[in-house]
Amino acid sequence: MGDVETTMIHQGYKWTDGTDVLLPQLVRITPHVLTQEPMSKHTSFGIGGPADFFITIQNRGELERLLHLIREYHIPFFIIGSGTNLVVRDKGIRGIVIKLGKEFRQITIEHNLITAGAGALLSKAVNIAAKNELSGLEFAAGIPGTIGGAIVGNAGTETGCIGNIVNQVEVLSLDGRFEVLTGSDAEFSYRNSSLRKYIVINAELLLTKCDFLGIISMMNSILKKRQNAQPKGKGAGSIFKNPEGVSAWKLIRDVLPKGIRIGGAYISSKHANFILADKGAQADDVERLIIYIQERVRKDCGVELETEVRIV
Repeated sequence: MGDVETTMIHQGYKWTDGTDVLLPQLVRITPHVLTQEPMSKHTSFGIGGPADFFITIQNRGELERLLHLIREYHIPFFIIGSGTNLVVRDKGIRGIVIKLGKEFRQITIEHNLITAGAGALLSKAVNIAAKNELSGLEFAAGIPGTIGGAIVGNAGTETGCIGNIVNQVEVLSLDGRFEVLTGSDAEFSYRNSSLRKYIVINAELLLTKCDFLGIISMMNSILKKRQNAQPKGKGAGSIFKNPEGVSAWKLIRDVLPKGIRIGGAYISSKHANFILADKGAQADDVERLIIYIQERVRKDCGVELETEVRIV
């Protein structure tokens, strides 16, 4: 479950001093440009080094112009959602981190279709659907992150996933073309899709009319279960995907003691698939703990754990 970030492309720098060359051009596209911005401010872990540039894009025109500049200078870039499924390393992110602003956060309803911008919060879409007596998003109650991140990573729980209700997705290709893809085009699979090669603009979700009280009852039941099972603290939700036929948390619980830590990062005593970070923790602590867990599960269980969080 959780928010999976969208696109990260490494193209290699073409300039010798990126800030001096790019900053004036970036500010002409949008005034919302930050340099050497600590990514600890933008992740639920509260860790991570600086991004060369952190840019909030408010509309399609700005996004098109920025993508043109990115192609011209061969700049690596990363689209961030809410940073709730993300570990940014201590040295930060080279190139440009892009956050989608105002125009990309709109949500509209027509009959039983919800069109939600990639930058809109998934929780907001869930609540709007419920208020309009539209069922199909209840499984996402309590899942953090944005629509874009949820779509790209096919966010879900044991009760459903977002790929099942996607009617179509509007995307921007890296060569600057807007396209509309069907749900089948997106090739949704467990916590994945084929959309990582695009920038997601919005998604149209196909829901069904249902009794309001029935929707709320289901949402409350799901929220209560999540609150009882998941720990509080600075983290990023489930760290590992579930291998086929088994829960990742059970494998971890069986091979590692509760509360084991490396530096400021430790395995939650409430849920073994959650890593939490103390104040002052480093991204390196989290990454080393992830690797240690993978090694132990591989050695003791013969199972390869794949991360659900992204490490960038």
